[in-house]
Order: sequence, then structure tokens, then C-alpha cells
Amino acid sequence: MAVDITHRKLRNQANLEGSRFLELYERMSLGATLSGDEYQELLSYAIIFLRQGDATVEKLGYRIALQYSLDTADFDPLLDIADHRELMPVIAAIHKAHPGVLEDDSLHRVIGVAHSKNFTSDGITRTREQLALRAFNTMNAHAAIIAPTSYGKSEMMTDRALASLPGAVCIVVPSKALIAQTKAELVRLMRQRDISARVISHPEAYNGEPSFVAILTQERLHKLFVDNPGLKIDQLLIDEAQNVLSDDARALELSQVILVARARKADLQIAYYTPFLENPEVLRHVNGADEQVRARTVNEQVKIEQFLVGTPGESLHVFDQFLARSFETPRAIPADDADAVITFAGHRTIVYLNKPRDAQDLARRIAMKTAPANDAIASAAAKAIEAISDLIDKDYLLVDVIRSGVLFHHGQIPEVLRQYVESLFREDRSPDNRYLVTTSTLLEGVNTPADTMVLLSPDRGRGYLARSAFRNLVGRVARFSQIFSMDTPKLSLLVPKVYVFKSSYAPKRWNPLDWLEDRADPSKSASDSVENPLLESGPVDQPRIEALERLENIESGASGLEGARLAQTHLGRLCFRHGAHDFDVFRYELLMHERAADRTGDLVSTADDLIALIVDIFLTGVELGRNTDDLERIRDEQGARNFYAMFLSWRAEGDPLKLMIGRYLTHWNRQRDDLIWVGSKWGEVKRFETEHTSAYVRRSTKSRGALVNLAIVRIKAELDFLDYSLMKYLEILFSLELVEETFYLKLKYGTADRYVITLLRNGMSFELAHLVAESYREFVGADTAANTMELRPGLLEAIESANINDILLFEVRGLIGAQA
Repeated sequence: MAVDITHRKLRNQANLEGSRFLELYERMSLGATLSGDEYQELLSYAIIFLRQGDATVEKLGYRIALQYSLDTADFDPLLDIADHRELMPVIAAIHKAHPGVLEDDSLHRVIGVAHSKNFTSDGITRTREQLALRAFNTMNAHAAIIAPTSYGKSEMMTDRALASLPGAVCIVVPSKALIAQTKAELVRLMRQRDISARVISHPEAYNGEPSFVAILTQERLHKLFVDNPGLKIDQLLIDEAQNVLSDDARALELSQVILVARARKADLQIAYYTPFLENPEVLRHVNGADEQVRARTVNEQVKIEQFLVGTPGESLHVFDQFLARSFETPRAIPADDADAVITFAGHRTIVYLNKPRDAQDLARRIAMKTAPANDAIASAAAKAIEAISDLIDKDYLLVDVIRSGVLFHHGQIPEVLRQYVESLFREDRSPDNRYLVTTSTLLEGVNTPADTMVLLSPDRGRGYLARSAFRNLVGRVARFSQIFSMDTPKLSLLVPKVYVFKSSYAPKRWNPLDWLEDRADPSKSASDSVENPLLESGPVDQPRIEALERLENIESGASGLEGARLAQTHLGRLCFRHGAHDFDVFRYELLMHERAADRTGDLVSTADDLIALIVDIFLTGVELGRNTDDLERIRDEQGARNFYAMFLSWRAEGDPLKLMIGRYLTHWNRQRDDLIWVGSKWGEVKRFETEHTSAYVRRSTKSRGALVNLAIVRIKAELDFLDYSLMKYLEILFSLELVEETFYLKLKYGTADRYVITLLRNGMSFELAHLVAESYREFVGADTAANTMELRPGLLEAIESANINDILLFEVRGLIGAQA
């Protein structure tokens, strides 16, 4: 009699207790040696599971066949499954790694090999689902692509962008770092395919041309729309589209630019790309904006993670996500966090932590234990150390850890370093182990090949990683490009190891086994929590009305809202247009309008006067909304106003990062107080016991290196605050003709030199733009009126021959699409 086997039945502990299957499966999971007959028994179970029709049970069957083939080098079961499911990269990798399987000259095998060639193009073999996704992406004008990491979403996005030329194309990415990464890849493809088109990465680089590819964050696209009310986008591509689901300011701004683009062009084509989404319909915006969007979700299984879990100082367990059981191994986890990572590290290991401070601390601890003998370091590492010392500071912690094959990556490292650090990890060819300690920045499309992951904390921000974010995170280990490399395929990575340890950085009450039972359960949905009121399935009533009113004040007619409140003053309209909604604009616009109208005398041209003007017009007596702590400090504390005036003056003087670090240290040294404020993310002590968080450190207890690292993260935080908060008020005041133009340009760009500004608007870093202006103008042309830049032949060769800083050389290669 046939037995109906379901995932629920398998996870019921009583159903399997004492069974032959559980005994054999546990031994296989623990890496024990099984006899041929025992493996055959397990394979018989796998066959039964594969025929059940329950997707999760079928994955368990695939998991058994996969492990059998890896353990025994008998690939027939795996080849049969891969052939049936058209997992052609698996077949091609087996044939490459184990040519002996080709000796099977049966008609079935010969036909299978011939069939697999239909799945290969441009030297890449793809699965059936990958090919179907690519076709779907090409054929549907309105699409949502939901596929895990490694399925080629970035490639599909850039292919669709280039196929949409000529036309106005925009790719929206979640971070400035991804602008540079996406632009470099797009420029490389354009060179490869001999495609000529303008690539824009800054809103003010646009000069009215009808055909271009813009790669922007939602904030930059917002400004592009505000500055160009007649601009219509033909093709809008949204990367990491799951970010639109939340109710934070950035998610709302992403929805706003999507709705503005739709309002301006009724036949706008749009595509959403996301690694995990249970229900694609949650992406639909209000007013039927996305009713034509069709979705395709990948459901095939190629690799299956093995989870190993425990607490440092105790035994290591294998946790099985299918049975919700843990199997104790004979191995102990070292009590020290760094020792635990080193002990279980692979050739290339990603370590996840929630906080940047923790990431840097652990990187330091690992580096201390893996320091090379006799200071022997690879030439690439030596070059990186020299470059970072020259551009940033010789005492930056990153310099020390690189010597030991360790890197860290988080949102508070300098912008100019983000892609460089990723490339150091990606391009390292050393046979020695390498470590990348990172935070949730890894979830934003960062391409970092690794064979092992160690998760030391379940947090993301103030909460735990959601199921979708967890799956996205573990999907970053063992990318298809590693597993199926046609040079050296690594079939063992089809079962990548993910270690989950309750480290000293994790919450004390966290139980990793209970947490994994939920997060790793393959039968549970990715849980799409929709909090954005501009989405159809998001909050309604007052939150939606307020969001739609804000949209209507940005773009008339875009909200579809009848009787929407509209700003009554020019200043109020500017607040909406520039995204200044730290307060209730409707409540305060008349007061602010009167304050601005009362201003007489010379235009503002100093940082002190600008801060005073912002306080006088926008902050005094004004109730601020959530997440406005820094603005509240400026409003309420003279010390904060003095600090930001000083910081703005550094920006206006065009200080490079290295000089700004030196000035920060000098500023701290001049303080009489031993306590220096560094914010709650890096603070260690409280000034007063009544304070809720520790936001200070004692200067006397810190070495110069420690202070340099604190200065770097504070400068990054202040630059972000300047760019995302204060700059909005500068733009409004400049529009009201209250700020002198040269001073405005210096604050915005760090210079009033129109040549340098043009380079910055076309994607150059501040450091590279100044180097080019000083020494390489003949290789970089700039039309300051049209905001265009021309990279002329010989630039790369000239910079290479001059032995220029390796970070800047890496940037130049990205700008011209050259390979390192």
C-alpha cells in the first residue's frame, strides 16, 4: 500500500524515532562511512521521496542523492536527477570534474550530453529555470523576477537595459556602492558588445538627451525628476525590489519615484528583481500602477546548505532543515569566537555579524591569530596596504587585518573603499584561507565568492533576520560561478557549509537551534510583511492618505487622490520637492515662509551662518518626527551647531578624507573633556547615568589607531547625514536665493571648480577627480555646460605607469570597463 509522505509527517519526531531511515540519514549527515548496501538503502528512500509530490520532501530526496554522489564519486543518481530536471550546469560540471562518466556510451547518456548543449551560450551553461527566466525577462514589458542569488538577475537587468536602447532607461539600486558596481559592469558589457550610450550615475549629469542609461538610488532619481519636470522614463528597472515593502523613508521614496515615473508615462515598462518574495503581488502599487506586471518565481533546487550549529565551548551539531533535528558530532567548538571561526573556516569564509563595531572587533581578533610568519604577505595585500595607508591612514584597522588575510565590510567604511575591499576578496588567488567579516551590506547584491559562511549573530538592525533575509544571506555562499566554473568546478559546494554559532556578540536569550528550526524550514514561506502604505496590500486610511498627499505635492496628478492637501507657499512646495519631511510641512510652512521672507542682507556664505539659518527657519519651535536625533541636537545644543559648522567648513574647503581624519583627531585633542562623543553604535560609556545609551569613549584610553578608526566611522556617518539630511535644506535655501552660489557648490561638491564638478557628476570619486584635474586633464575631457565627460585613450596606461594609488587605479579600470 502506497504511503503518503509529507514534510509535516517527516518533522514529527515520533514518526521517525528508531527507524532505519533516521539511523542511516544521521550517519550520512555526520560524515560517517557507510557500506555500499547502506547507501543503496538510502538511495531507495531518496527515490521514494522524489516521487511524493511534496516539494520539500522532494528536496530531501535530492539532498540524499547529492550527498551520496559526493561521498562515493558515483554520479549516476545525481546525473539522472539533473537530467530529468534539466539542471544542466550540474551535468556539465560533473563531466568536467570527472571525465570518466563519459565512458558510459549508452544512448540515454549520449542524448543527454547532446541535449545539454542547448543550455550553453557565451561559455555559460544554465539550468532550465535560468533560461526560462531570461526568456520571461525579455518577453514581458512588465515583469517581476524572483530568483535566489546566482540566478543571473544582475545580468538580466543589464541585458534588459541595453536592449531598451535607444530610450530613457533607469536602473534603481539601493546604495551608492551598487551604483559604482552596476555601472562598471554595464560599461564593460557595452565595450564588449560595441554599444554606445551615455551612462548617468548622478542626477545633475543629465543634459536633456533622449537616450541614456541612468543608474541611480531612489534619492538621486527623485532629484532627477524634480529638476526635470518634463523627463519621461521608458524603462524602469528596480534592483533588490524587496526593499520597497517596509515603511521607512527610503522605501516610501522608492515607491514615490516609481509612481512618478508611471504618472509621467502611461506606457512605462517596468521590471522588479528580487531574491526572495513569497507573493509577487505584494509589489503592486496603489491605483493599479502595477496591474500589468507578471511574475515568475524560481522553484528549482540546485544547491542545499548544510547547517552546523552550537555554542563556543560546547559540541558542534549538524542541524537538518528537513527533519528539524540536530545530530551531535564528536567535534567541540573552541570557546573563543575567533578560534571557532578559524577552526571551521573554508578556503574563503564570510562571517556575518550585525554591528559594524563587532565586525571590526572580530576581524582584529581573527587577524591576531592568523598573522603570517616573518611578515610574509602577498604582493596584492602589500599593494592594498600601501594604497589604504596613502589614501586613508596608516593606522586604519583595515591595514592591520589585511596582513593576515582578513577583511571587513560594512556600511560605515569609506565609500571609496567599498568596491575595492570586495575586489580584494574576490580576486585573491592565494592558496591560504581568507576571511571577510561583514554585516547586512552583504544582502545588497555584493558579489563575494565564498565556500563557507559563519553566522555569529541572528540580528539585523534592532530585530532578528527575517526568513527572507536569512535565505538571501545564506544564498550568498557558494555562488554558481564557483560551483560550475568550467576551469575548476567545485561540486562539493553544492552542499555548502553554514555554521551558526551563539557567539559573545549574539543576544543572550537567542537559541540558535530554535531559530534555525523556523528560519531554515524550507516549507515555510519567506513571509512578506508589507508596511509601505503606497503598496496595494500595505496600510490604508491615514498612513496611505498622508503618503499620497506627499506624492501629490511632489508630482501633481500622480496620487489619484481627490481633494489632497497642497502646500500653500513656495517654501512648502520646495520642502516636498526636496524630500524635507522631518516635520509636518502643512503645519509649519506658513511660519517658515514668514521666517524666510524676513531674511535681509548678504547671502549666506559661511558654515556658521548656514547652520544658524537652518535652525532659524526650519528647526526653532518645530516638532520633529522620528529618526531626527541629529537635527534635534542641532536645534537644541550650541555645541552640536558649532560642530556641524566646523564639519561643513571642512567639506567646503575640499578636504580629502585623510586630511579630514587628521582634523577630527585634532578636534578631539583640543577638547578639555576626556569623554568624546562617538554615538551609540561605537560608544562605550555614558556621560550621565540617566542616559539610555553609551555614546562616549574615553580619549585617554585609546591609542592613535583606535581614534583613527573612530574618526573614520564618524566622518562616514556625518557625510551621510550631510548628504541625506542637511543637503535638503541647503537645496531649499539655495532655491530661495538665500545662499551664495560658490559656497553652495563647495558644500555640495567640495569644490567650485566646474571641471572637477563635471567629473564628480559623471561618477568619479572626489579623490580621483582631483588627481585627474591636477595631472591627467589631457586624458579626460569635460564639457561643463553639458555635464559630459570623455575618457580618452591612454588614461589607464598613464596612471599605471605613474604607479598611482591602487584604489584609484581600480576605480579607473571600472570607469572604462577594463579588466584588472
